[in-house]
This record gives sequence, structure tokens and C-alpha cells, in this order.
Amino acid sequence: MSEPTALSPAADLPPDDLLREVFLRLPPEPGHLLSASLVCRHWRRLVRDPAFLRLFRAFHRTPPVLGFFQNLSSIQPHIGRYTRFVPTAAVSGFVLPDGKRMRQVLDCRHGRVLFHSDLGLLVWDPMVGDTHYMGLLQGSKGWDWDFTASVICAAGHDSHMDCHSSSFRVVFVESVNDDEHHDHLATSHVYSSETGTWSSATTISSPSAVTSYEASALVGNSLCWLLDFAGTGKDHILEFELHSQRLNLIELPDGVRDGYMFDIHLMPAEDGGIGFAQVKESSIHFWSRRIGHHEGADGWVLLKMVDLHELPFHSLAARDTWLESTVVGFAEDSNMLFLESGASIIMINLGSMQLSEVPYARGSSIYPYTSFYTPGRDIVGIDDRAAE
Repeated sequence: MSEPTALSPAADLPPDDLLREVFLRLPPEPGHLLSASLVCRHWRRLVRDPAFLRLFRAFHRTPPVLGFFQNLSSIQPHIGRYTRFVPTAAVSGFVLPDGKRMRQVLDCRHGRVLFHSDLGLLVWDPMVGDTHYMGLLQGSKGWDWDFTASVICAAGHDSHMDCHSSSFRVVFVESVNDDEHHDHLATSHVYSSETGTWSSATTISSPSAVTSYEASALVGNSLCWLLDFAGTGKDHILEFELHSQRLNLIELPDGVRDGYMFDIHLMPAEDGGIGFAQVKESSIHFWSRRIGHHEGADGWVLLKMVDLHELPFHSLAARDTWLESTVVGFAEDSNMLFLESGASIIMINLGSMQLSEVPYARGSSIYPYTSFYTPGRDIVGIDDRAAE
């Protein structure tokens, strides 16, 4: 009778450095790292290590688009206006902060969401669960009239791969009627989360009012909002310079109102300046404002046109739906453009020109949410601290 064959020793586990290299190459959506962290305590310690998370963000560089917020209205009077989150990655929906009614989303940037609530402005970080209420701005009329607001990281925090631990600022702008000059006055204030206070006012006369129905665009050192198209025959952008805290007016190109049916979307241009995009005759037009473009004067140029019929469709809707498309959002951190087309939202990566579809989602303006994984209370609704 032959001797029993000895079992070969179990293969050694890969060293930690090799595991980190594997984890580093997981897709950037937070569900992948979270799944790895739930395998065992050893993996959890590796994934949750701050040094590894810094490497992970540096490796992927571009934070993933996890979904977008929308402001909607219900035909049921007891519901009225409400906010919803539409996931675009392998994550579940957000649970909005409890106990306070959210009237609408005003802005979404660098991992934070800015709401107008019953108690005033609220900044919420969904990835770590932090909320910061600012209350009502004393003396403001904007809560009942024309206003808008934007959230940005505090001065000096230029790397936006991990903003969850940084302080932030909120820029609030309201418009009031200037009866003496038959015009509007736009007034801005800046809130600092470090001091918990608002700055003094900055004011400029404007041809029409700001509105809370369009997202702002962060371009270099400036926040920009499109003034209400319906208010005047002169179409302008309101610019707020963050360093100087000065308001400026930028006039749009002649004929933009008629050429794009009152509907353009502000965004940073490829050349770094303020720009806008919209669909016309099945092509996306990308415009940019050039400083000193013609004989020392500022001007606008049509940078490029992208033929939607030339893009890869795969299982997307029929081509004739492009005729009804409109630009409804742009994720600055991820270079992702959002179109409403038929009964879907189409996401276009402007770097790779790859398309993806979010069916059964519509809306005139959306607020994309981008973020890397952060330990703690996660976007998928699991507190991975409980697994320790």
C-alpha cells in the first residue's frame, strides 16, 4: 500500500504591497472599495488607510460621477416641490438629511451639496454625513424673491480630489428691483465655514435677475450664473471674482437668445475661459469667451461643434431624439456633459466621447455629484465602522 501523498502547504497570501496594487486598480466608484473592505479586517485596514486613499485618488485623478440631483414638482399639493437623487453608478440613492424639509438643490460641487431648506441654506456632505446649517442671511429679501447660491472649497484648497475635510465658502446672490433706474441690483455675500459669518455686501446693477433654477459654473477664480433670459433683451452672465469678491457683467454673443431658443448651459471652455454649450440641429456647439479677441476687445468664438450622429450609440435611443436634445448639466471635476433627450438623460464624457444613458430621467437642470470613496458612513448606506 503506497504512502499517502502529503498535502502541499497552502500558498502564502500576497504581501500587503501587492494587495494595495490590486486595490489601487479597482474602479473609482465607492462600492468597489467598500466591497473589498468587507471581506476581512485585514483588507479593511488596508483600504481604510489614509495613505492608501491618497494614492487611490492620485492614481485615478478624476472623481467618478455617482449620480445627480434634480428639483421636481409634484401634481399633488401636499407634496409640492421636492428633490431626488438619481444614481448613475453602482450605488444606491442618498437619504437626505432628516428633520428639515429640503426645498431645492442650489449647487453641487467638490463632494458637497447646497440646499435651500426651511431654515435657510444647508451644506451637506453625503459621503461622511456632515451637515452645516447657515440659517437666514439677516436683511436678505432673496428667500422670497430672486436668489441663487454656490458652494466651493475655502481659499487655498486647490486640490479637489478630497474636499471632505476642508472648510468651504458659500456665495449667495440675490436680485432686487431698482425702481429708480428701472433695473435690478445684484447683491452678493460670502459665508465662511471657518468663522461662521457672512461678509459685507457687494452690489452691481444688472439688466435682469438671477434665478435659483440654473447651476453655476466655476471657471478659474470666478463663479458665473446666467441671468434670467426672460427679463430683458440684453443677455448677460453675472460673474463673481472669488479673490477680489467683485461682481461683473459679461455680455453674451449677439443672437444667442434666438439661436439657442433661450436655453444655454454655462461651463468652463476647453481653453480655460468661461464658455457655454447647447444643441443646435443635432450638433453640440461649444462657445468660449476670449479676452482681447478682436482689437483689444473681449469677444466670443465658437470653439467647436460635435455632431451627435457621429457618436457611438450602442443601445441608446433612436437618432431622431437628438433633434429634441438640450444640455442640462456639466460635471466640472469629471468633464462629463449631460443632455436631456427624449425620456432619458445622456451622459457624454468629453474626453473619450463615450456615452451612457440614464433612462426614465428628465429635467431642465441637474446637479451632478462626484466623489471618491471616503471611510465612514458611505454612499451605499452601510457604515463600515460597524464591521470593525
